[in-house]
Amino acid sequence: MDIVTYEIIRSSLFAVAREMKIAMMRTAGSPLMHASGDSSAAIFDADMQLVAQGNDIPTMLGSAVISTRVSVETIGRENLRPGDVIVSNDAYVGGGNHQPDVQFTRPVFVDDRIVAFVMTRGHWTDIGGQTPGSYTVTTWDVFAEGIRIPPVLLYRNDEPVRDMLEILTRNSRNAHELRLDIQAQYAGTYVGDRRIADLVGKYGADALRDVMSQSLDHSEKLIRAEIARIPDGVYEAEEYLDPIEAQGWKQERPLLKVKVTVAGDEITFDYTGTGAQVRGGINCPLSVTCNSTWFTVKALTDLSIPINQGCYRPVKIIAPQGSVLNCEYPASVVSGNTETSPRVIDLLLKALSRAVPERIVGQSNCASCAGIFSGRDTDETRVRQTGQPFVTMHDVHAGGMGARADKDGVSGIRVYVGNAGSQSVEMIERTSPLMVEEWSLVTDSGGAGRRRGGLTSRRVYRVDYDEATFTVSGERGRTAPEGHFGGMAGTPFFSTVKHADGSEHRVPAKGGQTVVHRGDRVVVQPAGSGGYGDPLERERERVLADIADGYVSEEAARRLYRVDARAGETAEAGADAASFAVTAE
Repeated sequence: MDIVTYEIIRSSLFAVAREMKIAMMRTAGSPLMHASGDSSAAIFDADMQLVAQGNDIPTMLGSAVISTRVSVETIGRENLRPGDVIVSNDAYVGGGNHQPDVQFTRPVFVDDRIVAFVMTRGHWTDIGGQTPGSYTVTTWDVFAEGIRIPPVLLYRNDEPVRDMLEILTRNSRNAHELRLDIQAQYAGTYVGDRRIADLVGKYGADALRDVMSQSLDHSEKLIRAEIARIPDGVYEAEEYLDPIEAQGWKQERPLLKVKVTVAGDEITFDYTGTGAQVRGGINCPLSVTCNSTWFTVKALTDLSIPINQGCYRPVKIIAPQGSVLNCEYPASVVSGNTETSPRVIDLLLKALSRAVPERIVGQSNCASCAGIFSGRDTDETRVRQTGQPFVTMHDVHAGGMGARADKDGVSGIRVYVGNAGSQSVEMIERTSPLMVEEWSLVTDSGGAGRRRGGLTSRRVYRVDYDEATFTVSGERGRTAPEGHFGGMAGTPFFSTVKHADGSEHRVPAKGGQTVVHRGDRVVVQPAGSGGYGDPLERERERVLADIADGYVSEEAARRLYRVDARAGETAEAGADAASFAVTAE
């Protein structure tokens, strides 16, 4: 095949994946999917190998490498027909990441032959379980995290299987919204099916097969060349996760440990020594640990390499069964996907900092920091508009991304395997009984360094529910994100409920539900991020610009950078930079 045709078909597959995601967002019912974009799409070849994906949610896409194959093999490809769509979310059967993320898998037929598979995955706002929003770490087992869906057919001949649809929607507190999200995910698979059929009609099924195969081999070749540039050696690191701190829970901090071995153009990640799985939803299925590992390899190499399953071929992963990074049924997993998973990436960056110092970043906020309000809406006008008397508002919060060797960190952003956005203030206030009184960047929350860590954001909600539950799942409440090579730590996670009667309740990063009432104010502030390099090496002009922008206070500038903005000259060393700690408040 000539290179021009090859590139047209290969690029078209990535364009199709992006169009599938757009179709989902434009037709979804939940703000989490249509506004925050908490959904993904990808294309697989006829052998269930990932060949193209959108710029979506990495944690959904990496684990789909496993779940797509399991879904098809469970149903049996010989039993699939045109218009069939498989649904699954079970982390222990379908290779999923956590149960709120539900996958649709569709075979693409041309002339009675499967030429590809397309996948959509979306975060459903509520799938039942112990708490509204189906997202709390204080669960004894996976059964409390919502309905488990093994791979089963949800559509046949492009028509919904009514019994299955009823089971799913009747297990959700947001049934009306969920029906729309289901239709949106189906629409994404339909778009993918049609576009790939068009490609086959233009270029032929054999050409499509050859392009898919060549693209996998090409990405493998490029990623191997990048791994070979990493100095051979053994690199190790360990860290501790935040424990669950709910009332009545007694839990040690789980240990994360890794040994990375680079040998030529292959790399092995051995998590032996990591702590045993624990009670509560901070455990990772193996698919999630694989995804975090694959993501790190891709991030540390050439970002221009097309992402597909070929990138993962030189990577070997060892994770002991029964550990927090390869938990066994029926351990809870909901937060392992969104909080433990990015902590694994920070662990790997720490281990490889000696090998590729120019490629790593300071430690980051490492959390979706999902804040969920749920209760009955008493505004009759809004109920008539939305059709939902019971409202679950699920918002993801933006923290800091660590500083890089040549650039400051990014402020107010999801990091690593999370790529969903925070909801707009207007969307929250239009669809739920909440008022957002503040949404701001937090001064001094980025760790000092030659390059400063990104700042976190703060949101303050005023509750207009008569009564509601509030749940938040965060990370780095115990230990702030560290800097590298002399860079300082950012601020830790912080959340509190300020009740209307004047009392205040501190909310731990990993706690249970809090009951809130009308007039209460809820503050959610994810962790900041670490700096990179010695703060005293930061250019004076940059420090002054940070002060002007409100990123760094004058006091912090004097103590950390020894720059006195008022005097207009370098301040005398009144305090050692390393002795100054910035608090979360």
